[in-house]
Amino acid sequence: MAKQIKWMHVDDDTQVSIAISDPKTGPANPKLTDLDEQFDWGKWHYGTCADSVTINSASNDNNIFEISDADYIADIKGKIDEYVGNWKVEVYEAEKELRNQQLSDYSDSVYASASGYKYDAAVAFINNGTANAGLTTEATLRGISVTALANKIKTNHETYITKDAQISGLRGFLYDRIVSIGINSTSVSTALASYAGIHTNETVTNVGAGITHTVGFYDPGSLIPRFEVL
Repeated sequence: MAKQIKWMHVDDDTQVSIAISDPKTGPANPKLTDLDEQFDWGKWHYGTCADSVTINSASNDNNIFEISDADYIADIKGKIDEYVGNWKVEVYEAEKELRNQQLSDYSDSVYASASGYKYDAAVAFINNGTANAGLTTEATLRGISVTALANKIKTNHETYITKDAQISGLRGFLYDRIVSIGINSTSVSTALASYAGIHTNETVTNVGAGITHTVGFYDPGSLIPRFEVL
C-alpha cells in the first residue's frame, strides 16, 4: 500500500520546509520512505510514500499533507486549466510573431490593393488586355509595362493572401485543439494521464521540401515550425 501526499521541498539537512526558512542545503524532497513524485504544481509536489509513514499535524505544519483522490484530481485539473488559459493567449502571440516574420516584407499597399481597384484591374488586364487609367498611370510613372505591373500586383497580393490565410488557419487549428483539452477524472491515474497527454508530440513533415519537425500536439510554440512544413 502507498499513502498519497503533497509536499513542498525542504532543507536537505534540517528537513524544514523551504516555506518556513531558506534552505542551507537543497532544496530537496523530504526523506520519506518510498517517496515517489508523480506531479508538481508551483512549489507543490505530489506523489506517494510508504503507508507506514506518519503524516500528522506536525507534518502538516511542515507543508507535508496526505491528500484524497478528489483533492489530487482537483489540483491536476487546476494545472491543466492553467496551461489552457496560458496557451490560449500564447497562440495569438505566436501568430503575431509569425506574421511579423512572414508578412513584414509586404507593404500595406499589397493588402490594400484588393480593397480598391488595383487587384481587380490587374486581373482584368491579364485576362482581357484592357488597362484602366490607374494601371496605365502607375506603370508609366514606374517605368515598366502595364503587363509587368499587373503581374506584380497579382502575384504579390495573392502570395500575401495565401500566407495570411495559412497563418490564420494554423492559429485557429491550434486554438481549437487547446480549447478541446479536458481531463479524465475517473481516478488519479487517469487524471495524470490526461496531464501527460497535453504534453505529447507529433511529427509534421513536408516530404517534397525534406522538412520534418517534432512539435507539441497542443503547444502554441509549434505554430512556426508547422508553418515551415506547408
